[in-house]
Amino acid sequence: MQKEEQVLFPLMREGNAAALAAPLAVMRRDHEKSTDLLRGIEHASHGLNLPEGACGSWTALYTGVRKLGDDLVAHIHLEETELFPRFDGHAA
Repeated sequence: MQKEEQVLFPLMREGNAAALAAPLAVMRRDHEKSTDLLRGIEHASHGLNLPEGACGSWTALYTGVRKLGDDLVAHIHLEETELFPRFDGHAA
């Protein structure tokens, strides 16, 4: 997100379409990496299903990870389907 705030969004605000192709490609790769990491967490945690007899700490951890994953997926979806396409045609 720091790259978005410091590089991508300022270029978008400036209307510097010519300079957006590379940052958009980097952000898309970052989104893919983040999605892969989420998949790995879900796999390792058996779909974020709590182990039998899990304590409150485990429950809080899994709840937090689920919330993080949901928020990240929503963030990526919004950028990939709404924001980035607005600049794709101009970045070429």
